[in-house]
Parts: sequence; structure tokens; C-alpha cells
Amino acid sequence: MVTRRELLLKTVGVAVCSSLELNSFAGIKDTSLNVPSWDFLKEGDVIDVIAPSSPIDDPQERYKKIEKYFKENTPFKINIPDHLIEPTALLDEANTIWKRAKFVYDAFSSESKAIWAISGGGWGASILGELMSYPKPDKIKPIIGYSDITALHIYANEYLNFPSIHSVVLGINGDISPGYNKNGIGATLDILSGKKTEVMYELSPLNKLAASMTEVTGKIVGGNSLLVSALNGAPGLSLKTKGKFLFLESIADDPGQFSRKLMGLAYSPVIKDCLGVIFGDVIKDGGKINSPLVQSQFDYIIHRFAEQFIEDKIALKANNLFGHGAINMPLPLNTFAVVKRSGANITATISTNRV
Repeated sequence: MVTRRELLLKTVGVAVCSSLELNSFAGIKDTSLNVPSWDFLKEGDVIDVIAPSSPIDDPQERYKKIEKYFKENTPFKINIPDHLIEPTALLDEANTIWKRAKFVYDAFSSESKAIWAISGGGWGASILGELMSYPKPDKIKPIIGYSDITALHIYANEYLNFPSIHSVVLGINGDISPGYNKNGIGATLDILSGKKTEVMYELSPLNKLAASMTEVTGKIVGGNSLLVSALNGAPGLSLKTKGKFLFLESIADDPGQFSRKLMGLAYSPVIKDCLGVIFGDVIKDGGKINSPLVQSQFDYIIHRFAEQFIEDKIALKANNLFGHGAINMPLPLNTFAVVKRSGANITATISTNRV
């Protein structure tokens, strides 16, 4: 008698081989399925800066560092709007809801080619209602950032069906002012310029299905687990994951809190419909390494989730690549991707701008 697990393994093995034969990743042609969604930046092109979440410390000094870096190291121009950061008194938001949303809308409406968040923090989800009251932009631009910027990744990926880039924020990184992330902005600039048209990362299997899969094509969506969980079920902002991998990273949750978020997602279409789940960094306290006990608890929660709750999904781990750790590499979201296993090695090859 064939068990459900064996049937799943056989079925997925056939499906993923067939899908790649129809459209191999190497040398992708401009088909209706894999066309560029946004143009690579050229000399003189502008990147708009937004502050949709929390303020940075000493904004004027940080602006100078950003402008100096771009002038000395890139052919691009940077636009930091006047009055971008005017912290609110009680909640310490970067600005009022109306102004933060308007800066994002203006960035989509301008002649710039990309939009880069200066910081994450909190409060980003509060602008989504106001932002959705504006007409949808007709020009595709990548929004760049991570953490609380997940609110805008979901807005871009789900509400607009645009791609985006999960990456270091512009004002807090190894080149401008180190925070949790110590790496700089060079890898993200390589994507924006077209120097890199695809990125490749090694992943580790978390369950039997992942360890036995061959190749599968899809897209990657998601981000910070708190925002993915909080917006799950919201009209226009609940990720539709059919044919996609869900990416999750976490900060500031203890193991119990993180587990509850996973359980909430496990019983919803965001998990039930997805191809699989890719876990990034899961860190209890920002800027600190998890204690051995906490790390063992996170590891157990993730492995149990992969083996018992999503055994029919491809569960993968990106080790020290994405999230609130020292290294936060750029991860294109809502673009064409191939996940491939060769022996014990699994790699994800992700287009930077093709959908």
C-alpha cells in the first residue's frame, strides 16, 4: 500500500521535473511568463528614499553619509525629500500616517527608478490603508528594505503584483551606519544596476520532501513573520501563495511567540496553498546571538513544524543569509525562481527582475 507521504514524494518529483523542462532558468527568454518587470538603473538614474516606519537617529547626519556614499561610489543619484523624518511625539513614528504614505506614493509617481527604505522598526502597517486609498501606480519600481518594510513588500507583491527586494535598509548597514546588519549595500546595488541578473543561495532541507525533491519553479514572497501573520486575512494584503514559496524571518519573538505565529499560519491558505516555506534568521533579541537553550528551542520548533505540520510542503532553511543577523543578503521577492537539488546540496536561483 502506498502511503500518503510516498504518494506526495512521487507526485512532486514528477511535477517539478516537468515544470522545469517547460522553462529552464538558464538563458531565460522574454516570454510572457518571464519578462523584465523593472529596468536596471543607468548612470544618473534616481533612487527615492522613504521612511515608512520608525525614524533613524540623527537623520541629517545620516542623510549626509548616504549622499556622500552615493556620490563617491555609484553612478546613481539619491533623492531624500525635505521633511521626510519628523518623529511623532507619543509613538516615535518617522512621521504622521498621512505623510509617510504620501512619501511612498510620491516615490512611485516620480521619475525615480527604485525606492529604498531608510529604516525599519515599527508602524509600517499603519500606512497601508492610506496608501491603498491612492490610485495604483502604473510604473513598476522595486521597493527595498526588510523587517517592518515587509508591510510594503506585501503591498507591492500582493496588492500591486509588483516585485520587490528584501534587503538591508539604506540608513542602517555596514556602509552607512551598522546596526543588526553588518554587510553593506553593494550587493543590492549590483542587482539594481543589472550587474547581477540573478542571485543564487544555498539552502538546507528541513523535511523528507525537501531532501528528495529535484527541481521546482515558483516565486518567493513573505518577509518578517510578525507582518506576514498580522496582515494574513486582510483584504488585498493577505498573501496568495499558490505556486510560491513563503519566506519567513523573525525578530523579537521568544520561542513560544514564534511558534504561535507559525501555528496560525499553518492553518490558513498562506501555508496550505504554498509550494513550501523558506526560513531565514530567527532571532530573539536584536543584535545578540541566541542563547544555546533558545537556539535549540527555535531549531526544534522549526523542524517539528517542517516534519509534522507541513510534511507535504518543501521546507528549507537559509542559514545566516536573510533577516536580522549580521548578514542580510538581497532576496528578490515575487520574481521567477528555481529551487534545485543536486545530491545533498539545494540551491535557489532567483531572477532579480524577471517575473
